[in-house]
Amino acid sequence: MIEPRLFACSGMKLPTGDPLLAGRKLIELDSVGHEANVNIRFENVAKVFNKHLSNRLVDLLEIAAYVFSADCATSRGTEWTDDHATEAWSRDFAFAIPVRDFEFWDSPEIKSLITEILNFLSNDKYSFAFTTLQRDRQAQQQYLEFGDFEDWPFYEPDRVLMFSGGLDSLAGSIETARDGGKLVLVSHRPVSTLDSRQRQLFHELRKEFPNQLVHIPVWINKETALGREPTQRTRSFLYSALGTVVAESIQARGVRFFENGIVSLNFPVADEALRARASRTTHPAALHLLGQLYSKVTGREFAVDNPYLLKTKADVVAVLSAHNVTHLIGYTCSCAHSMFKSRTQWHCGTCSQCIDRRFAMAAAGLFACDSVTDYVSDVFVGPRKEGQEKNMAVDYVRHATELHCRSDAELAAIFNTELCRAVRYESKRSETAEKIVAMHKRHGEAVARVLQEQIAAHASNIVEGTIDETALLALVVGRKHLEPIWKRFCDRLIHILQKGVPVACSTHKPQDEPHLQEICDGILKSNGHDLAREFPFMRWSSSLTKPDWYVEPLGVLVEAKYVRKKSDLRQISESIAADITKYGDNNFKVLFLVYDPQHLINDESQFSAPIRARDTMIAGFVR
Repeated sequence: MIEPRLFACSGMKLPTGDPLLAGRKLIELDSVGHEANVNIRFENVAKVFNKHLSNRLVDLLEIAAYVFSADCATSRGTEWTDDHATEAWSRDFAFAIPVRDFEFWDSPEIKSLITEILNFLSNDKYSFAFTTLQRDRQAQQQYLEFGDFEDWPFYEPDRVLMFSGGLDSLAGSIETARDGGKLVLVSHRPVSTLDSRQRQLFHELRKEFPNQLVHIPVWINKETALGREPTQRTRSFLYSALGTVVAESIQARGVRFFENGIVSLNFPVADEALRARASRTTHPAALHLLGQLYSKVTGREFAVDNPYLLKTKADVVAVLSAHNVTHLIGYTCSCAHSMFKSRTQWHCGTCSQCIDRRFAMAAAGLFACDSVTDYVSDVFVGPRKEGQEKNMAVDYVRHATELHCRSDAELAAIFNTELCRAVRYESKRSETAEKIVAMHKRHGEAVARVLQEQIAAHASNIVEGTIDETALLALVVGRKHLEPIWKRFCDRLIHILQKGVPVACSTHKPQDEPHLQEICDGILKSNGHDLAREFPFMRWSSSLTKPDWYVEPLGVLVEAKYVRKKSDLRQISESIAADITKYGDNNFKVLFLVYDPQHLINDESQFSAPIRARDTMIAGFVR
C-alpha cells in the first residue's frame, strides 16, 4: 500500500509526537496567505454571495478543496492492473482541518457521512480530525471575485447545474434552457487550457439563449510540486460542494449533474480485479449520500440528482441533434486527460471517455460533427501503447460485446450486485433495474453496430495490413476482446518478464528457482504487480501444496520453472505434469513461466502442448 498521508490544513501545526503523525507522511495544505498551495476562487459572482456565504459553507468549500487536492497529489502507482487483494492502488488519507463551525463538523454523524461518501467514491481510506480555526484566519472574501451585476435575475432557480463543458452537461443545459428556465452554470477549472474551451462553449451557448444563463467558473487547483494523479475519484465531492455553495447563496433547491447512465453506473468492464478502479463520481448511491450531507450543511431539504441516469452517450448526442445544436459539439471536451493536453488537440483518443465519445457520435450519425483532428490518436485506427491504452480499448469492446450478446436475464444475474446498489434508494426498484438493463443493452447494440461500420470502412487497410496492429480495430479483428481477462493479465506478466529477466540476469544467472523467483518478484513489483508469494496452501491427495505466486482476484496461480541444464528437462516436465493435475483438480487457472536462458528447449510448442491442452492453463517462455 502507498505510504499513508496526513494532510495538515489551513496553517495547522502539529507538535512532534502527535498521535496523528504516527506512521504517516506529513503534507501541509493551505488556501490562505503567502504560502498557500491550494488556490480557491469563484469568478463572476453577485454580491448576494457574500451575504449568504455562511461559515459552514466556507468550511465545506475548504474541506472539499483539500480532499480534492490530496487526491490529485497522491499517485496510485505505475499501473492500474495490480492484482493483490491489498493493493498498492489504494491509499490511506488522514486530514487535520481547522474549521469555523467546529461543533457541526466534529459530530460523529457528519464525520461518518463524509468518510462514507469518500470511501464509496474512491475506494480509499479517509479519516478526519477537526479543530477550531483561529479567528485571525476566518476571512472569506479572498475566495470571491464579484461580477458586474446591477440586478441579480437568477435568484431561487430549481437547480444549480454542474457544467463540465462535456457533451452531457451541454445537452442537459440545452434541454433546461429550451424549457424556458434561468440557468446558473457552475464549472470547476483546474487549468487554463480547460478554461479557454469552457469559455468558448458558454459564449456560443449564450448566443442560443440570451439573458437565460449565467456562468460561475471556480478555480480550484494546487501547486504542481505536490504531485499529479489523474484519476481524481473525489471530483464529484468537490463539484457538488461548489454547486452547493452557489445554490445556498441563491436559494436553489439543489445541485444537478448531467451524465449518461453508462458512465454513472460504471458497471465493471473487466474482472473483479479492476472493479475498485471504477469511477463512482455520479453513481446514484453517491449522489444520494451527497444530498444527505448537504441537507445537513444547509439545514433544509437539498437534492443532488442526475436526470440522465437512463440515457446512453448516444442518447445524449441525439438530444443535441434533436435541438439543432450540433454545431456546439466541437466546443465540448470529453477527454479524461484534458488537463494534460495542448490547446490544439483536446482529446487523447486513448482513454475510455474518448472512446465512448467517438462511438456515440458514430452511433448517432454525427461522426462528422466531431473532428478527427481534435484527437491526438484516432480512436479506431490510431496506435495504442502496451498496457493501459490497449487494455482500455479491449475492455471497452469486450464489455459492450457482452452487453450486446447476453439476454436481459443473464445481464441481471451477472450485474446483480451493481444493480442492487444502483436502485437502493429508488421507490420502484424492479422497474428501474429493468430500465437500467435495457439502457445497457442499447449501448452494447450501438457499439456492435459502429464496430461493423468502422471495420467495413477500413476493410482495405485491414486486408493490406497497413492499419497499426495496436489499433482498436486491429485488436477487435484479432479477437483480443474475446480473450478472458486472466489470459491477457498473464500475457502482461510474460511480456514484463521477457523484457526484464534477461537484462537482470545478463551477467549472473540465478542460482536456483528460489533465486529466480526473487528476481521475478522484484521486476514485477517495479511494474506495479505485487503478487502474493507461496499462497494459498491446498490439499491434493494426502499432501499439501502451494504455488510460487497467487493472483487472488483472478484465481490464477503462477509457477516458475528454471532450465539450467539439459538433464533438467525431464524433471521439469514431470513437475509441470504434476502441477497440471493438482492445480487443475482444484479448479485453478495456471501460468507456467519457463526460464530457459540457454535455449535448451528446442520446440516450445511440443514442450507446452500438455499445458495448452487445458484451457485454464498457459505457458510463457523467458530467455
